[in-house]
Amino acid sequence: MRWSSKLAVAAVAVAMPLAACSSNGPSDKGSSSGGSAPRTAVKNSAMDATVKGPAPEVSGAKKGGTLTITESGVPPTFDPAGAYYVFSMAALSGLTTRSLTGYQVSKDGSTLVPDLATDLGKESADGKTWTFKLKPGMKYSDGSAVKAADFVYGIERGFDEDLGGNGPVPYLQDYLVGGKDYKGPIKQPDAKFQGVTAQGDDTIVFHLTRKWPTLPYFMAFPLASPVPQAKDTKGTYQNKPLATGPYMVKSFTKGRGFELTKNTNWDPNSDPIRHQYPDAVTVKLGVTALTTQQQILANSGSGATTLDVSPDGVDASLIGQAKKKTDQYGEGDSPCESYIPLDTQQIPLEVRKAIAIAYPYDQIRKAKGVSPESYDPATTYAPPQVPGMKQYPAVNGLVGKGTGDPAKAKSMLKAAGKENFELSWYFINDDPTEVAANNAEKKAFTDAGFKVKDVGISKEQYSDKANDPSVKFNVGQGISSWCYDWPAGDSIYPQLFSSTTAKDARSVGNLRDTAVDKQLADIGAMEPAQAAPKWLEFDKQMTAQVVGIPTSYGKSNFVFGKQVHNVINDGNRGLPDFAQIWVG
Repeated sequence: MRWSSKLAVAAVAVAMPLAACSSNGPSDKGSSSGGSAPRTAVKNSAMDATVKGPAPEVSGAKKGGTLTITESGVPPTFDPAGAYYVFSMAALSGLTTRSLTGYQVSKDGSTLVPDLATDLGKESADGKTWTFKLKPGMKYSDGSAVKAADFVYGIERGFDEDLGGNGPVPYLQDYLVGGKDYKGPIKQPDAKFQGVTAQGDDTIVFHLTRKWPTLPYFMAFPLASPVPQAKDTKGTYQNKPLATGPYMVKSFTKGRGFELTKNTNWDPNSDPIRHQYPDAVTVKLGVTALTTQQQILANSGSGATTLDVSPDGVDASLIGQAKKKTDQYGEGDSPCESYIPLDTQQIPLEVRKAIAIAYPYDQIRKAKGVSPESYDPATTYAPPQVPGMKQYPAVNGLVGKGTGDPAKAKSMLKAAGKENFELSWYFINDDPTEVAANNAEKKAFTDAGFKVKDVGISKEQYSDKANDPSVKFNVGQGISSWCYDWPAGDSIYPQLFSSTTAKDARSVGNLRDTAVDKQLADIGAMEPAQAAPKWLEFDKQMTAQVVGIPTSYGKSNFVFGKQVHNVINDGNRGLPDFAQIWVG
């Protein structure tokens, strides 16, 4: 999943593009030794097909008032077909849009439960068909009935690049029958798509090219929500979508935000996830985070009823003050992680090992002003909360922290006969902290005996340049950060390392290995519990090959006014669960 529409550079990277998913960028100053506390033991991967509505009542919760949610970024769309940025998904899933499945969030973690479906789907014996039954009596905000055909159309319109081009449709293109060639019902109105079909008004069937055991997780995306074809306004659907959640859109201004009011046709008894505590919700986009957070901490004006979830977290100048206000500050795990890709096609293994040994984690973090509230040092390619992931002894210098060892790296280069090996990368030259971080990185590698070619470009140019597969630079090109789409290895490793998944950018390491592709497909076809230890072994395999340098596991932090209550972090999104908040 994507983090925000801004260039959210990961916690320690200099040569880091905005990949298919990017983690929240750091903003505040602090120690470079690692996270402020051990990562929690919260579990976010449980499934429970038996959970029914209504959602568990929140002790002490009151109804009424207006909740304001602010975000300094501006996601490109709130259309369910294309919603793939963390904030847009959280806003839709928590407030306006019910999908086939969803996450019930508590302080103990997140559990996947049925939402508009009666259960978590029925898998056929061969694993190539999944069937979902709809709960009876579900209605849209206009009072019309939700039907199976609406889910089919909602999925189909996600294949349209103009609507779902920013969304998670690549999974469906890969798994659904006919998905690779389908362009959606608007561009191909006469095509009979075979990947998803309706049986009557209450049954949706997914037809797969191969087994997809974690499909129920995917069905929590807004893309798996109903859209009646007769009500589709195409590119303007996000302005006034039909709601199935507790709130509906009253007004929408692209790039600025929207106002939500109560959906009187929402059925709380069928919904195990959401509440309808506030009378209204106002979402403001593109705010100045520092100003907004100051207002919140001072409880000035609307600040007392405002929650800020800007992707850079709490501003550097406010973090100390915020942490003292324990009833107005929250933090927690994030699904995001960042990496420094090393091109395996251009850089030999022995040289990649030397790069890892020389990498100056601490110097770069200091230059960028990274705080412990923003990250934990990463030593694996998946966050530690993913099932099966265990912290194994770091290998080949992939230690996640420290100043690096240029002298050792220099001797390794000499032993490999690769003295003065050229490393090339882009860096952002119109941000002083990025320039300072680049200087620290360049010095470390120069001291280690590398020749460095660093090319400065603007922040506006950076994403396109660093994701351009025709660029021959060998450091930092391709996927450099990833927020898992659901808590399982098949939403991480194929996206990072498969030569068939990375269509618009190099994978981490620019791998082009058919054996690796097959290995990823074979593990992905296993049941999650069986696959988990296999993903761990694959992680070890990638660290042994030093295909990239894991740098930081993301952490979330946010502030809210004194009248905002029950703000619980969802570790699968790194944002609070908007569905349970009350004001008063």
